[in-house]
Amino acid sequence: MMRVYACITQQHDLWLVLLAGAVCGFGAWVSLNLARRAAAAVGRARRGWLAGAATATGGGVWATHFIAMLAFRTSLPMGYDIGLTVLSSLIAIGGAAVGIRHAIGGGRLAAPLGGAIAGAAATAMHFTGMAALQVPANLQYDPAYVAVSLGLGVLLAGAGFTAALRIGSLKGLAAGATLLTLGICGLHFTGMGGVTLIPDPLHDLSDQIMEPGLLAVAIAATATVVMALGLAGAIVDQRLAARTAHEAARLRASEERFRQLADATTEGIVIHRDGVVLDVNRAMAELLGKPQADFIGRSMLRFVVQNRRSDIERKLAHPTSERVELDLLHDDGTLVMVEAHGQDITHEGRPARVVAVRDIRERKRAEERIRHMANHDLLTGLPNRSLFLDRLNGALTSAGRARTGVAVLYLDLDRFKAVNDLLGHPAGDRLLQEAARRMLEAVPSHDTVARLSGDEFAVLHRIAQPGEALALADRLVKALGAPAELDGQRMVVGASVGIALFPQDGSGAEALLQHADTALYRAKSEGRGTFRFFEAAMDERLQARRGLERDLRQALADGALSVHYQPLEDCRTHRVLGFEALVRWNHPERGMIPPSEFVPLAEESGLVMQLGEFVLRTACRDARSWPDPVKVAVNLSPVQFRHSDLPATILGILEEEGMAPHRLEIEVTEGVMIDDTERALAALTALKTAGVRIALDDFGTGYSSLSYLQKFTFDKLKIDRSFVQLMAENRESLSIIRTILALAKSLDIAVTAEGVETEEQRTLLKNESCNQLQGYLIGRPVPASELARFYEPA
Repeated sequence: MMRVYACITQQHDLWLVLLAGAVCGFGAWVSLNLARRAAAAVGRARRGWLAGAATATGGGVWATHFIAMLAFRTSLPMGYDIGLTVLSSLIAIGGAAVGIRHAIGGGRLAAPLGGAIAGAAATAMHFTGMAALQVPANLQYDPAYVAVSLGLGVLLAGAGFTAALRIGSLKGLAAGATLLTLGICGLHFTGMGGVTLIPDPLHDLSDQIMEPGLLAVAIAATATVVMALGLAGAIVDQRLAARTAHEAARLRASEERFRQLADATTEGIVIHRDGVVLDVNRAMAELLGKPQADFIGRSMLRFVVQNRRSDIERKLAHPTSERVELDLLHDDGTLVMVEAHGQDITHEGRPARVVAVRDIRERKRAEERIRHMANHDLLTGLPNRSLFLDRLNGALTSAGRARTGVAVLYLDLDRFKAVNDLLGHPAGDRLLQEAARRMLEAVPSHDTVARLSGDEFAVLHRIAQPGEALALADRLVKALGAPAELDGQRMVVGASVGIALFPQDGSGAEALLQHADTALYRAKSEGRGTFRFFEAAMDERLQARRGLERDLRQALADGALSVHYQPLEDCRTHRVLGFEALVRWNHPERGMIPPSEFVPLAEESGLVMQLGEFVLRTACRDARSWPDPVKVAVNLSPVQFRHSDLPATILGILEEEGMAPHRLEIEVTEGVMIDDTERALAALTALKTAGVRIALDDFGTGYSSLSYLQKFTFDKLKIDRSFVQLMAENRESLSIIRTILALAKSLDIAVTAEGVETEEQRTLLKNESCNQLQGYLIGRPVPASELARFYEPA
């Protein structure tokens, strides 16, 4: 060690030694920096950086060696063999190229082995350069120093490359350059310490010797190249650093935008690698009620409900783009139903997968509501016809296998239409809801109560004996017959029930339901508020009724009905005062069907409004051609008065047909008052105020006729035909007629006697001062075309 120290301090110019060390350090920094660039590049760019790094490394080593040789002081004249000097530079550059290429090739030992190769090349260059020394002396080498110099070059170069290439920071580059500089300088001066010059005047010198001055020029040129490479590397470093900073800023901005977008979306986002969570957005954390940090680094399976984990684990092992529905676990233990789908991405330079997680709980609830709405009645919440038939089919199948029975009960609220018209649709809806509640209480929980339409309900009842169906029907009739409070009014509606049994009344769901409906019709026709079992004969009568209803509906649509008119005459002068409009139906198969048969059918089937409007409009249109004093009378059904717009409808028809209201006379029975007195009186008052005359028909046959005379001022009373037909033979009938005439006279109300068929009846009524007569004696109902004979043309 002292020998090397003495060599440096006593045999070398220290300023040049320092220059050599500086050149070596600068060259090492440049070469390792360029080697880093080569490692990061690919293709042609890598080859370019590799050439620059090799040149800087070899040139730096060569310049260091020969500057140090210029610093060497001896009394002997020195020169340098040109060929060997050039060869030494090639060895340094070529060896450096091989070492650097190996060092950046990849692998755990690549950097130290590559550095060792470069160090060995530097050692070879040193001793080649020593061989180029031309001096009249023999060079004697100490093997130990040669070995140490080789070891220093190889080991320190290997360590320097390792530090520079594996530690990516500036500190790594500085450490690597320092170690490489120590290695090169160490091998040079250790090698020089082991050389002894033995003067020999006879020593042969080369013919091509480079003078020290020329060598200095070559060294300066080499140093310039190294400096140029260092400057180029610095410029590139600066640009790359700026670009890297820009890319880093752009990446940070991009990541921030991605984070903002991810946090702004309502869908949860999870980034994972092999099922381990790398990142989640705010929506995902809120979805499961956990902080975002609780997700990071944990398996995705931890957040999946237990019974789906094996399935999701398989999907994680073999990912696809298909959408998957699954339940996740909220932090409070509740289940969160979601829809998830993912795709592959690159996250922080490595493959990963991003999964979008959508909360579908509200969608599932909406779908369930839709399914419920498709199978249930919205007002009552009861199953609808579709679901009822589905359950009935299932019950019939089970009953067939078990040889048990099934009862189908068809229910209809008896006075629902009256309540609906009286109190309005909201009250009617509440009545239906109350009826549904009562039925659910009366029917066993394992059976089904359904609303079929309007006020019609059905019950599916599983039975062992028919008596069980009878008991249930009795409970239902009693439950629905109990009073109900609606808008402060105590209402009694009641219900009728029809019953069909499986298997005796039918084997199919539709057949049983139809037969129960037939039995219901029988129950309603026999007084309502009761129940009836199906009988085969019922079906025939019901089919006939339904056929007649269908024909009536078609007749109204086709205009196949007609209006006939029966005259009313003045009892004293026998002059025709007007005509009563009477509807007629000439059925194409059955001939003339009496109004007493099809008018009640129209009332029950909801056709009476259409029928009444047809009669009124036809009567007004025909009456326009009659003399002005001649009036037309039209009967109105109690059902028509359930519609609040009846007065507006009548007055609208009068206006449309161009007939004065005073020429129209509306005939009503006391049934109009019984259904809803207040509503009926309001409608009659509106019509009377407009100029329409109001007549009370069938007077004397009801229970409250006199009380209605107190509540409303009628323009006319019509004595029922039953009294007129018996007045000649029955003293009581005549007395009743006299009483009615006296009452009407005192109230200043006109009276029409119906059913006058004989001259005797006409005479008696005339003697009793009756105002008007109507009946076959006066004239039978005839079409409008035959009325001219009853009056003088206008």
